[in-house]
Amino acid sequence: MKRVGNLLISTCVKALAQSMNTDVMIVLARKVIPNYDLYGRLGFPRSMAIPNKDAARQIITDTIKNEYFIDFVLLMVEAGNSGVMGRRYSIPYMNDIISGVFELGYIYDRENNFFVEDSRYSITRNWGALKQGKEYGFAFMRLDIADNSIIVRENSEKDVRKAYDHLMQITTRSVLKRNGRIWSWDGDGGLASFFFGNKQQNAVMAGKEILHELFFYNYLDCPLKSPLKIRVAVHSGPYDYSPSEEELKACETVKKVVEIESHFTKPGTMTISQPVKVMLDNIARIGINLMKGKGSTECYNYEFKLEGK
Repeated sequence: MKRVGNLLISTCVKALAQSMNTDVMIVLARKVIPNYDLYGRLGFPRSMAIPNKDAARQIITDTIKNEYFIDFVLLMVEAGNSGVMGRRYSIPYMNDIISGVFELGYIYDRENNFFVEDSRYSITRNWGALKQGKEYGFAFMRLDIADNSIIVRENSEKDVRKAYDHLMQITTRSVLKRNGRIWSWDGDGGLASFFFGNKQQNAVMAGKEILHELFFYNYLDCPLKSPLKIRVAVHSGPYDYSPSEEELKACETVKKVVEIESHFTKPGTMTISQPVKVMLDNIARIGINLMKGKGSTECYNYEFKLEGK
């Protein structure tokens, strides 16, 4: 995050000092900094009332220092919209504060009540918002190159690198344009995550776009001796967010999407799970059909074909 400027700090201090008393400020601060001790931070005797402006300035300073400033601004928005301890607070200058947050490189996601990084300026694994150890719901898209060992054996290293780099480029573009993130990439495939908006639909539409672009790439520009084919799978579920690759691999939702990709997906197609299918609108469902003969695993399949093919 960019440095929080003095003007934005001053505006937040004025907004707090003019809208609520010190006790309410402390309640808000403790939502992001547990056991926050304002008296200890300021060195005031506990029998003495802390002036509103001193309290506000110290709280804003400490939330910035502890990297909770964005979270605290969200609490200010919540205090104005739905209230704190049963009371709504009319907080002045909120438009100026939110504009200041935008200038820090964030945008507001109303559906999830999050400030998330603007991908035009910054792209991080957690969208600049998710907290380690907290459970969130994600849609995961797993992509894997079919017959990787055969491709490597039958083609030059230069051609393989060119084709695989192109696949990564179209994957990255398709994921990022839907505010997703690529969480892992190991040369012959990877895992992308989607969190905001209709995450299931975003993951499916990214998968469709990748399959479409790869289809035409194989016809027009692929240097390999045979078409480059991938398997794509999409599944959604919970994950206790962590940047650790080991914890990601141990996640049951991730294990499931890997299973769907490796066991139920033909090369050149995408398979999606039932929890994903139910979240799609009519347009996104076009071309997606129930797979049969797969036992108790209820999956749906998508394959891009030209008319007459």
